[in-house]
Amino acid sequence: MLSEEGRAILDFERVSWTLPGPKDELIEMVLGITSYGYYERLRALVSTPAALAYDPLTTKRVMRLIEEPTRSELAV
Repeated sequence: MLSEEGRAILDFERVSWTLPGPKDELIEMVLGITSYGYYERLRALVSTPAALAYDPLTTKRVMRLIEEPTRSELAV
């Protein structure tokens, strides 16, 4: 079962690109946590079956972003 905070994080991640303003500021305003805490929780959250069941599209998108090598890693 996904916690209320987990649902809020996934819901925010799903729509964050449509919101005006810097994402870091919106995270603190909407969720009341630091951006560091948000990304830390998001990374842990997307590895759970409950997150995948709740929002498979957002969960898979975030998982791809986490697993995708950065440009600097590819340049090595």
